[in-house]
Amino acid sequence: SDPPWRNRVWSMGVDLIREMFEQMVLKKDPDLIERFYSPDFEMHSNGVVQGFEEFAAAHRRVYATDISYEVEYDEDAWVEQEGRVAGRVWITTKLPGREATRIEVILIARIEDDRITRIWETTWPDWQNLREMERYEAP
Repeated sequence: SDPPWRNRVWSMGVDLIREMFEQMVLKKDPDLIERFYSPDFEMHSNGVVQGFEEFAAAHRRVYATDISYEVEYDEDAWVEQEGRVAGRVWITTKLPGREATRIEVILIARIEDDRITRIWETTWPDWQNLREMERYEAP
């Protein structure tokens, strides 16, 4: 059966966030970055601010590695109103031969024209300190 939030009128933004994780992140498909993120996208994450080009290039580098992802959603935490979505997810990252890392993410996203224009998030642990993300920074 569908989760309770799916029956609500306002679930379009929630659906977009879930689709982004399921189609782009889990499948590591960098060709979908432009589908889900606006050219004027800006990410604010644990004190780091990135524009679209930097964000897209970093994701392309990481997706090219052997990293794998799993995503879990806190179905009771979704909140959406007028082009903004807030939620809580857990992203588990894994590289072959290494322990998996489960990252809790609290996020707020602004959506315009069916694309994410802003993300404000905090993660624990801080994704920037994980070995899995070594390729996120420019080589």
